Amino acid sequence: MMQSVFWIVLLTAALASSIGGLLLCLRAWSSEALFAMISAGAGLLLAITLLDLMPHVFSDKSLWLMPFVLVGFVTLFALELISKSSGEFGSTGIIGVMTGFLLHAFVEGVSLVASLRMDSEVGVSVLVAMLLHKIPDGVTIASLLLAATNSRKKAFWGATSLGIATIAGALSFGFAEQLFPPNWSGIMLAMTTGIFLYVSASHLVPYIGQTKKAQYGVYFVGAMAVYLILSAFLHASHLHA
Repeated sequence: MMQSVFWIVLLTAALASSIGGLLLCLRAWSSEALFAMISAGAGLLLAITLLDLMPHVFSDKSLWLMPFVLVGFVTLFALELISKSSGEFGSTGIIGVMTGFLLHAFVEGVSLVASLRMDSEVGVSVLVAMLLHKIPDGVTIASLLLAATNSRKKAFWGATSLGIATIAGALSFGFAEQLFPPNWSGIMLAMTTGIFLYVSASHLVPYIGQTKKAQYGVYFVGAMAVYLILSAFLHASHLHA
C-alpha cells in the first residue's frame, strides 16, 4: 500500500512539471509577454540556484564540492565561446538550462528513493518538497524555451521532460548506485549549480538589463520573491516533518 502511494505521489510530482508548459501552450503570446517570461524565468532560475541548490552544496562541511560548481560554470562558458554566440539568449543558454534542469530532476529521483530507504519519514518530507517545487521548475523551463524558440510544443515537452527525468532517476536508483561512485549525485548537483549560476547571472540578467524597461525588472524581482516565500514554506515543512 505504501509503495502504491509513493508511486502515485511521484507521478503527480512529475506531472506538476508539465503544468507550466501546459499553461503556456493554451494561447499565443506577444513579444512583450515573452520578455516578461524571460524576466520571471531568470528570477526563478537565480532563486532556485541560490536558495535551493547552493545550500545543498554548502551543506558538506569540507566544501569539497565547491570546485565542481566552478567546473559547471566554466564548462558552459567555454561552450559559449566555442559556439561564438551573440549576446542574446540563444542556443547555448537553452542547452545550459535544459542540461542543468534534467540533471537536477534525475538526481532528485535518485535522492528520493535513497531517502526513503534510509528513513520513511524523511523520504515523505522530500517527496512533498519535490511536489511543491516542481511547478516553478516547469514554469521556468517552459517560459525560457517559449521565449527562445517561440514554440509552444517545445515549451511543453521541455517542461514534461523534467518529470520524465525524475521518474528515470527513481527507477535507476539501484543501477546508478552500482555504476557511479558514492558521491556522484553531489558532484552532479554542484555542476548543475554552476551551470544555473552562469545562465542566470551572466547571461539572462544582462539580457534583461539591455531592454532598459523597469517592468521587466519587476517581473525578475517578483519571481525571486515568490520563490523565496515558497522556500520559506518548504523549510518550515521540513522542520515539522
